Amino acid sequence: MLSNRSFFTSFAQKTAVTLLLVFAITSAVLAQDPTGRPTDPKNKKAPATTKKQPVKPAEPFTVTLTVLTTPPGSTVLVNGEERGVTNEEGRLQVDKLPLGHYNIEVRKDGFNNVAKGFEAGTESPTVVFKLEPKLDDYVKEFNGLVTAGKLIGPASPNAFELLEKLSTNFPGRPEVSTLKSVLASKLGDTITPVIAQTVTNWRGVTREQITQTQDVATNALALSKDDKRLQAQAAYLRGALALRNWQSAGSAKTDGGPGDATGSVAGPAAARSEFENAARLDDTLVAARYQLGLVLVASGDNAVAEDVLAKVTQQEPRWVGAYIALGHAYSANTKYPEAIDAYRKASALEPNNVVPVAGLGLARVLKGERDGLKDIDRAAKLEPGGALPHLNQAVSYSQSKSKKDWPKAEEEFKKAIQMNSQNLEFQNAAAERLLAEVQKRKK
Repeated sequence: MLSNRSFFTSFAQKTAVTLLLVFAITSAVLAQDPTGRPTDPKNKKAPATTKKQPVKPAEPFTVTLTVLTTPPGSTVLVNGEERGVTNEEGRLQVDKLPLGHYNIEVRKDGFNNVAKGFEAGTESPTVVFKLEPKLDDYVKEFNGLVTAGKLIGPASPNAFELLEKLSTNFPGRPEVSTLKSVLASKLGDTITPVIAQTVTNWRGVTREQITQTQDVATNALALSKDDKRLQAQAAYLRGALALRNWQSAGSAKTDGGPGDATGSVAGPAAARSEFENAARLDDTLVAARYQLGLVLVASGDNAVAEDVLAKVTQQEPRWVGAYIALGHAYSANTKYPEAIDAYRKASALEPNNVVPVAGLGLARVLKGERDGLKDIDRAAKLEPGGALPHLNQAVSYSQSKSKKDWPKAEEEFKKAIQMNSQNLEFQNAAAERLLAEVQKRKK
């Protein structure tokens, strides 16, 4: 057991240690902030942290677009937004154009707008535009000329003349191609009536009309060279002109040679070739086959003529001329019953037409029916100025076995030849040969 002194000494030591621990704990507690984090005992602040500067994003990649225009002074739009006008050299630059797809459009008064797509970043940053002039004023002028009927020369201005100018200045323009088609069609419309008249009223068509219409067809072909119908019409008119030249020359000896004073090639051979070509180019151009049949009859190729003309009457059963020509072919082949039938069909269509009546009379006489002379007399009364009835009367008298009829035949031949001064109703050369035979027989 400790003494009191020792007890107090030991107690004092323990107390001091305890106080020291308490102080140390208290000091430790006092050195923390309310959050439990230690504080700076010397009240020193930590150095301020350096603030980081924000990173500036990289600028997007762009291109400079150069627009070149012909003509200069054109307005440039990018995606519908006007970006400027090209300078006197036709150049405009659009800066800082981000990558992407754009629609570039160029405009200028008096010219057609042009637009192109542009892919910035993958295509060359230069886009070239060539603006085409507007042809509105030219089209308006063309329509006015067509409406006025000024299709072709010699009068100027005319639609064909204007188209030649446009074709030279604006080759390949679709507007010009359209105008060509329109004019070719209009010219074709003027050709058709003349061709029809050469079938229905051959004697009423002048050589000048045929020539002028042939020029029209040639010009129409210049506008539409691949048009088979126009090609056929042009061939037909060349054949008609050759036939007229041959008739005007007044002699069958011109076959294949030069025709009248114009120096044109005339004759049955030339006409036949053109009509055959026309029929081959356009099977619906029945007029070509009809005229071919007439040329074949005039050339003495009557068997072929029969086949050709029979087809014509099937295609155009109301064409009087086709039945008349078929009657001529049958008569030339001594097929008088068939000829009589053809002439009667023609007369049924046109009772007052002198040609089928005169043909009917001659066919009946040659068949042995003397009453056929009455038909010929009736034809002469239908057309007192016609030469054909006198020719058929002369042929009828020349076939008579009675010598008393031969002078009548001679007189009628001379009268027919005189009245057929234009050589359009028949070939005077053929009538002259028959006249010479009658005169020889009289001696």
